[in-house]
Amino acid sequence: MNRTEYKNRHRKEHYDSILFVFPKGEKDRIKQAASKLEMSVNEYLYALVCDDLVSGKSRLGEKLNQEFTEEQQALLDKWQVAQKYRDMIQRMHVDTINGMNKHYTIELKKGYINDVTCSRLIQCDKTAELRRIIVKSHKK
Repeated sequence: MNRTEYKNRHRKEHYDSILFVFPKGEKDRIKQAASKLEMSVNEYLYALVCDDLVSGKSRLGEKLNQEFTEEQQALLDKWQVAQKYRDMIQRMHVDTINGMNKHYTIELKKGYINDVTCSRLIQCDKTAELRRIIVKSHKK
């Protein structure tokens, strides 16, 4: 048996695997986050999941059950997002570099979908793009 066959067999016998699929560009962002912590991507993702499993509660679950903060409400007002679309939003995030907004991410609640992204996730770099895309969101 050669080394590759041995490693593959060992991995199959001792490990489970899960395939993660991310929108284009997210892989690089995840690699950067893992690199800052001096971890591999696998170690980083596993650590995030284990943090929830060990604590017995999910930080993501807590975020999903929260109402929008005043700051988030102000952002939605600034972006001119209509109330009917706000009701679809599970959570939102803005990446800021040097005080300037650079990347907008909106995740729709379960049961909703966006026709442009064909998913619950909307990511864009400009508020005009965000307004154009979010109107294509609806119940599945």
